[in-house]
Amino acid sequence: MGTSPYPWPYDGDLDPRRLALVVVGAQGWWAERTVDPVGALEAVERAAKVVRDAGGGVVVVHRDGAGPPVFDGEAGDVAVRCTGMSGFAGGPLDLRLRREGLDHLAIGGLGLETALYSTMGAANDRGYECLALADAAAPHDRAAGERALSSITMSGGIFGAVGTTSDLLELLLA
Repeated sequence: MGTSPYPWPYDGDLDPRRLALVVVGAQGWWAERTVDPVGALEAVERAAKVVRDAGGGVVVVHRDGAGPPVFDGEAGDVAVRCTGMSGFAGGPLDLRLRREGLDHLAIGGLGLETALYSTMGAANDRGYECLALADAAAPHDRAAGERALSSITMSGGIFGAVGTTSDLLELLLA
């Protein structure tokens, strides 16, 4: 398993029925301001397929005022709105995740050091077990994105762990 700084999830029990891929920042405003949004969105698509096939959920968060979606998900996916940088700001994300029993979150999207980072921190503060999907996340600035990923892993995983869509697939197939 290649997640860092610990094998995700921390309790070693990944039940796909408790897993959600949370996609943030996948809108026009973010796509125009990130490095390689196409590559990140392709990885998001792969992760979404893996999660759906395993029986997990996909939750797409759209921020008010951030333009048209560049990733909408599929029928059966959950779509929520938010008003701030974090997907939990001013919207029903926490309520929807809890209602569905989803407490293991793999997070990807656009705006690694902004939308993804703030959503992951807020999720961790609410007790979710989080995995940032590094290959499914596009930063605004490469150096800032690297620092954001590094800070997630500080202090033994202050906000969770960092891995890739391949790591997630490997975990789900185990």
